[in-house]
Amino acid sequence: MPSVLGVLERRERVALARVEELRAELERLQAAVVEADEAARRAVIAREETVAALAETVDEAVVSDVPAAVSAAVGVGPRVEVPLWREGVGIDVLPPDCARFVTLVEREATAGGEGVRARRMREHLGWPATEAKEQAARFRAKRLVARGWSAEERPGLFRPRTA
Repeated sequence: MPSVLGVLERRERVALARVEELRAELERLQAAVVEADEAARRAVIAREETVAALAETVDEAVVSDVPAAVSAAVGVGPRVEVPLWREGVGIDVLPPDCARFVTLVEREATAGGEGVRARRMREHLGWPATEAKEQAARFRAKRLVARGWSAEERPGLFRPRTA
């Protein structure tokens, strides 16, 4: 029959061995968390850089499609700034393309239309029929929604803002 102290010593060794195994596993998991955090951080940076680069490309493409005399007159820069909508502010404070978007959406709504999609906006501006230009129109329309100038009733369907 084993002694009580012998049994307790064996239990202690087993428990200490288990503690060491769990500590090793914990270190491995902590390293995996750090690695996953770094991957997520890199993905966020990549997405933000891509969105910024695409916005610049779209804005530059729009500027290059406009004749030189017109672009000098309206002062279109590499980035379109859309101010927040507030009571008493008219569309004259918007960049020209954005003002045309808002006008189109309001005109379609008064005519009883269900809303305007990016393709219609691209056509209204006279932009070439490319996926990039349609994405640029959608991006500007969503920026107008975010700033309170219009509303997105359903995904991709833009209507006048509601009071």
